[in-house]
Amino acid sequence: MLGDDLVTARESDARISDGQEPRELGAEEPEGHQHRSAVDGVDVAPVPRAMLRDALGSGDLVVAPGCYDVVGARVLEAAGIEAAYLTPFGFQAADAPAPHAPHDPWERYLDRARELVDAAGLAVIVDGQAGLEGNRGAAERAADAFSAGAAGFVIEDRQGFGKDRPLRTMAEVGREIATVRRELGRETTVIVRTDAVRDSLDDARARCESYLDAGADLVQPLMTRYLNYPDTPADRERRMSAYQFLLERVPADRVVAHSPTGRHLPVSEARRMGFGLYFMSQLLIASAVTGMTHEIAAVLADEPGPTPLLTPEDLATLTGVGRWLENRW
Repeated sequence: MLGDDLVTARESDARISDGQEPRELGAEEPEGHQHRSAVDGVDVAPVPRAMLRDALGSGDLVVAPGCYDVVGARVLEAAGIEAAYLTPFGFQAADAPAPHAPHDPWERYLDRARELVDAAGLAVIVDGQAGLEGNRGAAERAADAFSAGAAGFVIEDRQGFGKDRPLRTMAEVGREIATVRRELGRETTVIVRTDAVRDSLDDARARCESYLDAGADLVQPLMTRYLNYPDTPADRERRMSAYQFLLERVPADRVVAHSPTGRHLPVSEARRMGFGLYFMSQLLIASAVTGMTHEIAAVLADEPGPTPLLTPEDLATLTGVGRWLENRW
């Protein structure tokens, strides 16, 4: 059904792999694919890359809020969340390079990924086309994400970064999937986002099928045009109809749903539809900024805040700095 594009992608896959068979799940990684600790720079035991694949294979929905700092990672871990999505939006909003930090924003982004991996028991998913990568190709970006300990890696079918950029052909994306798979091995989850929904649901559905056939583990049709504000019953019906159209030919458990704050698609509905993964890219930063804004306003007005605040002891327990608090007080 996908014709010459898919054939070309598969032929390219063989050329890129130089005739080597893909590594099986759990197989030994090639030399040079070791995770290095962000804390001391020494080699540590391999991160549990299979954790995300195991969670996805369980048949239940995996929720991955956007995470951009260590406090957020520890909050997610304490809440029983298994995965986090390193969101470029949150990272850039919170990024203030220290004098000793790398000048290259991509290197700082990778350092943040390492910090999140080291700080909490989360499967960290790294966006590989964040607008921070400069001219790095797919192989270099994937290898960088692997070295940072990524359990998942996201690529897109846009040409470059920017919402109005044209889309690449399915064959081109198929070749990139093969390249990324070679660099990441079998345990790291490869996610391919398509922006085709902005033009055509038919094209988006065909692309999702093509990318899965080419070796992607999951596909993320970017449904932004259906995430309207305000969220009326008509909006919800239109959104659900679009999802149902995609799911006529794309397995639901191979689809990544998304909502900036998780409000456009209730978790119960995403679970009922059988989606594999749910990105809530701005949930943490939106709730943090909203909470800070409201609490500051309340303090300045000598009014009680909208919600009870955690005590220093509770904060110390949640963030893992209890020993510091004991020594301090």
